[in-house]
Amino acid sequence: MFPLTPDDYETKQPKLPAFLWELFQKLRRRGFPLTPDDYETLRQSLQAGFGWTSQEALRDLCNSLWAKSRQEQEILTALFNQLAPKNEDWQLSSVQVEKDFDATHSSNKEQHQNVPEHQEHDEIVTESCSGLPPISLKDVQLSERRFIFVPQFPLTYREVAQTWRRLRRPVRVGPATELDVELTIARRCQQGVTASVVLKPRHRNVARLLLLVDRQGSMTPFHRFCEEVCTAIQLAGRLEETAIYYFHNVPAEGADEQVLEPLGKELFPVLDSILPEITPLKTGYLYEDSDLLSPIALEEVLQKHASDAFVVMMSDAGAVRKYYNVVRLLDTISFIKALRAYTLNYVWLNPLPKSYWKDNTAAQIARHVPMFPLNREGIQQAVNVLRGQQYIIEKPL
Repeated sequence: MFPLTPDDYETKQPKLPAFLWELFQKLRRRGFPLTPDDYETLRQSLQAGFGWTSQEALRDLCNSLWAKSRQEQEILTALFNQLAPKNEDWQLSSVQVEKDFDATHSSNKEQHQNVPEHQEHDEIVTESCSGLPPISLKDVQLSERRFIFVPQFPLTYREVAQTWRRLRRPVRVGPATELDVELTIARRCQQGVTASVVLKPRHRNVARLLLLVDRQGSMTPFHRFCEEVCTAIQLAGRLEETAIYYFHNVPAEGADEQVLEPLGKELFPVLDSILPEITPLKTGYLYEDSDLLSPIALEEVLQKHASDAFVVMMSDAGAVRKYYNVVRLLDTISFIKALRAYTLNYVWLNPLPKSYWKDNTAAQIARHVPMFPLNREGIQQAVNVLRGQQYIIEKPL
């Protein structure tokens, strides 16, 4: 998209410090959704006089314009500290930006050349305890964070936040502070004189979300990814309540396996013929912590957080192991039947793509539960289903 250079943005005033273009490019490579308009906005802000009083002021200006989350602010700050000149005079006025910046820069350069060598750089010497000569890092500029590691997940924090903000259940609650235009007009027409305006409460999103996350076992490689998604939903989803609980393999275990007897000794039985005989499973435990050390009764969680709420299950559903486990399928269906007594708004997010769901337990669960891959398209479809969009599953419960 960018055959652009910093010269494309230069105007008469102000002239941007050269390192800002490199900062802009590095942020784009790290997934920041920046466009030429964002760079132009920074130039206009500098032209208005903002960000010139100190290096910290310029850094804060970049954060306010280009970073939209705490994680992005940390990345931008670390890159800024790496790229910004260390000994540059930032005491510039908004009126003299154009005429004084180049002069100040050149003056600093002359002063820098006149500084004795022993004062120009800090010399770092590490002592060796093995008898080898010490390592001298003279004339080397070290930053506090030399490496900036940015997770490369299928979803970014921003994508998750923007998608889940669409999950809304607006209700007018609280004090009447918003003008009700229709009732105000109706009152004045009815009375025939100027009357007081009619106010109504503002809309408030009362949507509640219960996240049930599979941990350990085959989900171990996805722990960091699922944590990032859950954190983004919890902190930036703008829901009234987001509760997170954890389980291992299935949310509930111990379904009555006697219902499987009519299936005989089939190697890969489907449960369609015995679905009416499968009873809801409310016994068992979920966990309040990701290490699965603090159990809490499943029924207590459902009564407290699932009633008239949205529920999202996050698990590979056995797709990683690539085998079919009929007992796991039975336990899952029994749990879903218990969940349906509290809410009908539930979906399943699988960290593996659909191509991995074939010929295993995940493929069978997806026949009974709306299941979507944990990527951009998947979470958008999941939110649409939770919002009421029609979704056809092969064998509804």
